Amino acid sequence: MLANLPRLTRHMDELGLDAVVATTHENVYYLTGIPSVALEVFPHSGQFYALVTRDRPDRVRLVTSRCDADQVQDAAVAVDSAVGYGTFYREKGADAVLTEAEEALWHIAVDGPAPATALDGLVHTLRAAGLAGARIAVDEEGVPHGFLRALREAAPTADIRLGSEVLRRTRKVKTAEEIRRLTAVAELTECGIRAATAIARPGVTARDLVREFETTVAAGGARPKFAMVAFGRAGAAGQAVSTEPLRRGDSVWLDVGCVLDGYWSDIARLYSLGEPTPKLARYHAAMVAGEERALAEACPGMTGKELFDLAVEAVREAGVPHYRRHHVGHGIGVEIYDPVLVTPDNDDRLEENTVVNFETPYYEFGLGAVQIEDPFVVGADGNRLLTTLERRLTVIG
Repeated sequence: MLANLPRLTRHMDELGLDAVVATTHENVYYLTGIPSVALEVFPHSGQFYALVTRDRPDRVRLVTSRCDADQVQDAAVAVDSAVGYGTFYREKGADAVLTEAEEALWHIAVDGPAPATALDGLVHTLRAAGLAGARIAVDEEGVPHGFLRALREAAPTADIRLGSEVLRRTRKVKTAEEIRRLTAVAELTECGIRAATAIARPGVTARDLVREFETTVAAGGARPKFAMVAFGRAGAAGQAVSTEPLRRGDSVWLDVGCVLDGYWSDIARLYSLGEPTPKLARYHAAMVAGEERALAEACPGMTGKELFDLAVEAVREAGVPHYRRHHVGHGIGVEIYDPVLVTPDNDDRLEENTVVNFETPYYEFGLGAVQIEDPFVVGADGNRLLTTLERRLTVIG
């Protein structure tokens, strides 16, 4: 199971919630396993909702457009009900004998209840579930402007609360299946990095390495999400696309990520085409020292601020005394930035099975980008790195 349901119900109990409604692509996937096409293709207007109740968090009630009702079949959990809103046409041939799955879709998308809008569909679902007077947290990050006000007006006896933080806090601690998926996507991302750096030679461009990375992870079943590659001093503006060819003596910086089975990767490495300059080698060793300190000392109960402070201090002690950052890592899961954020002012605490995507980036005009980034699982008896790729500055050729 993906969702950490014991943790979710504990948060619901703390807040006295009867139900939670997921509305974003990430949260709907987390609770149901459904990769909503509407929420992916129309991130600003698509609506697909998943409701779970305190008494049966392992079962969902879905609100979907009639167009997207077929995705109910993708649910990886038990579906108590599904209602299709809006207008979409599916015909049935005069001689057609429907299968069980087709019958279920026919009921949702053709002859079942037909609310006009997603709001109407959610109100219908609340009433049908006996939640018209309940306390309900709705993930406000995936609904249109004014939706919660309209919902309160349409369901005046319900107590509608903001729900994004409930789900975000739940997702901070990963289940065994989530850690398995995060491990798998990290492994595939490393394959992409190996493939990209294997073609690094004088004359290639950053676009060539990006294409090699994206082709490799796509062949492994992932969806490429970002691939920042820069050579030498261009790394100081590494998100900009550089067309300058690789030259001997250049550094090769990669900060790349993809999504596999709903879970993100975000890994960074630095290479050198030929022997690196002493400064580049020294600075990179300092960045690795910061990551090593974090990996060795992060533990349940430590705050994001405490982890930030010890890692930044390690970088400074290792040879970059002026090092400064606004953050040096973040949780990772169905979103690229899950709790905990490793920032200088974050008092949120690590817990056992939090997955931290730790990084110590440094950008300097004239030098470029110097970075290391890896995910690790926080454990009560030590932390476990999810990557195996060499973390030292590696010389190519």
